[in-house]
Amino acid sequence: MADKREVDIAKAFGREFVKGNVPEINELRCMACRNCVNLCKKLGPNVLEIDDGVAKVARPEDCIGDGACMTACPTRAIFIMSSHNPEDPPDAP
Repeated sequence: MADKREVDIAKAFGREFVKGNVPEINELRCMACRNCVNLCKKLGPNVLEIDDGVAKVARPEDCIGDGACMTACPTRAIFIMSSHNPEDPPDAP
């Protein structure tokens, strides 16, 4: 039997998300359009900022891992990377 892991859960938009999943941004694809920054700020977490012409994770501790920034990116420069091993995901709460 696998060990049970403790995870932080964020509740938003009527769903639960595992905190600790933060966006990873491909700097070559990012065109600093601010779509991800504006949406993240509007939804509440306010995790992203534009720095040196590229979107960057400024406050990873506030990320709820909902992936809204990914859907806002017109160049698909944003990927959510889990802090958990995909081969061994955490148990559902």
